[in-house]
Amino acid sequence: MPLKLKKSQTPSESINRKDESDGPWGRINPEPQSVLTIRFIKKSSPVTDETHSYPYRVLSSWHWRGGVDEEELKIEASSDLVTIKGCGLDRLVEALDRNTLEILRENPDSSPNETEDKIWVSSIGIICT
Repeated sequence: MPLKLKKSQTPSESINRKDESDGPWGRINPEPQSVLTIRFIKKSSPVTDETHSYPYRVLSSWHWRGGVDEEELKIEASSDLVTIKGCGLDRLVEALDRNTLEILRENPDSSPNETEDKIWVSSIGIICT
């Protein structure tokens, strides 16, 4: 006799959870304390990406400022300052708190309306000192 799956065990739930944690903006690992390095990918030209990676142990603080049109998240990584602008950035703060934010990708060609109130990263600025 086949076993019946409980409603909470349906495969579609895990797919939805993955979709919420992965997108054109980057990736959040679902396992707490699972990530050792965070990677920021910004557009240096229309066809070239620039990647900056930092070990989580050098992140000293992050500051999130919410807003109606655009939010801002500032991350101090060693002596560098990383500034992220976009929408839905509160989810990134939660991921930073859990050491689960793996990749953050700038996507200036899209708009928040296309992402249906999910995470959207309009710009990533990195000041290396």
